[in-house]
Amino acid sequence: MFKADPIVTLEENIVRIERLFDAPIQLVWEVWTNPVHIEKWWGPKGFTNPTVNFDFKVGGSYRIVMRSPEGVDYPIIGKFLEITPFQSFVISDLVDEHPDEWVKEVQKMAGITGDREILNSKLRVLFEENEGKTKVVLITEFANNQIRDGFANSGMKEGWSESFEKLEANALPNPNQISLEKKLKHSQELVFNAFANPLTIDTWWGPSGFKTTTKTMDFKVGGKWVFTMVGPDGKVWPNTIQYKEIRKFDYLEYLHGSGEENKNDDFLVNVYLIALDKNQTLVKMQMTFPDTNVRNAVIAFGAIESGHQTLSRLNQYLEK
Repeated sequence: MFKADPIVTLEENIVRIERLFDAPIQLVWEVWTNPVHIEKWWGPKGFTNPTVNFDFKVGGSYRIVMRSPEGVDYPIIGKFLEITPFQSFVISDLVDEHPDEWVKEVQKMAGITGDREILNSKLRVLFEENEGKTKVVLITEFANNQIRDGFANSGMKEGWSESFEKLEANALPNPNQISLEKKLKHSQELVFNAFANPLTIDTWWGPSGFKTTTKTMDFKVGGKWVFTMVGPDGKVWPNTIQYKEIRKFDYLEYLHGSGEENKNDDFLVNVYLIALDKNQTLVKMQMTFPDTNVRNAVIAFGAIESGHQTLSRLNQYLEK
């Protein structure tokens, strides 16, 4: 099993932490920027994240509430200052809502006094891919070296190390899989019916700029949905889905491929529709490929971005 330990170095006003992950950059970026994934891994072992608000755009705000095993909340708030897709993002890291006891302890370790605002920092997260693996570099900039040392001595390395372990175990999919998740503000039944309706599925299925045309759709176990997708460049993509299991209203399982006899390109898709509330559904799509090389090739072709665009189009369709 792949195992990488984080590397920590101290620079002028900066704590730098590096960690290597055995996954393509698109997958690692996904689990760092999608709030549904962030709540699975952020924080040391034993910590949960009951609140993850993530308006991932320049100028957007975020708020993550980490809850310790003892039930103490450590809210982290800030704004997104810079975003370069699949390369880096920069956030302000504000401790305004952290407990007073934590603030006093860190100030004591740093040998400083005064307002808590002096503990605020800026975090730059860099992503670098090499041969299918992704290095993540965290560069946290503090007001001075005293505060840098206070944080470094307060368990910063250990906290991030445990977060990274949770990220690998709880957020990254298996080496031959892709996992997409999105929360929709619609009922479980409404979302299920959007997948099941042959008269309307063409209006939302597929990435942005693609047009889907259904030839036949027999929505039942053993039935097939045969359709074409035409890209913005006019290229036609034949598709066939064969339903293996349907559980009303919370689960679909199907084989998806081109349907061409001379191609062995089918992959398995599991769709979970989890009712979080009366009008909120978590859509989880898990795609399983023959091996890691096929998975990585599909990711390089844009599968993750295409999947998100499709789910966004589904959300827009339901809102109408």
